[in-house]
Amino acid sequence: MTNVWTTIPRVVRSVAIGVGTLALLAGGCRTPEGSEAGSQSSPSRRSRSGGRVHGVRCLFDQKPWLNVDAAGDPDPEGICYRVFLDTGSGKGVLRDGTFYVEMYEIRRGPSGEFERKLASDWRYPTSELGTVSAKILGKGYKLQLRWAKKDTAGHEIEVITQFIDRDGNTTRSATKRLRVPKYSP
Repeated sequence: MTNVWTTIPRVVRSVAIGVGTLALLAGGCRTPEGSEAGSQSSPSRRSRSGGRVHGVRCLFDQKPWLNVDAAGDPDPEGICYRVFLDTGSGKGVLRDGTFYVEMYEIRRGPSGEFERKLASDWRYPTSELGTVSAKILGKGYKLQLRWAKKDTAGHEIEVITQFIDRDGNTTRSATKRLRVPKYSP
């Protein structure tokens, strides 16, 4: 018998472990606000508003870069990744709220020390984001973020993702550090 964990890529294993046990969720469907199906006793309503988010798990692909400029140069102009909200149930869930993402650029200062500077930040309500679904990880969101400055390529960045629920509770992800490739001379 094959060990399932050896066939799953390392990054997926670590996210699966971080998300917790693999329990089944009741519901999970999104319903329009104010509809009869969105009543308090509905399973789909509970999956969107019940239980506080305790963890924000970000899953980055090997090459998470977006190339969205009209010029068509190969340097990336943004980043794409998936976010799973953990309420302790073991699988990602959909929630009403807002994602606040900060991207810092890491550069050497004039005296050679590293400086960390906010380069871009974004705020998106969950209602404006695409959703994803994974058998092991549950339901989540797909973030596609275009940065403000063209000269980000070739530098290290740090990405911090926060989720703010409707009650104002903020849950923060771990900081992710990446080197943005630079292909153009």
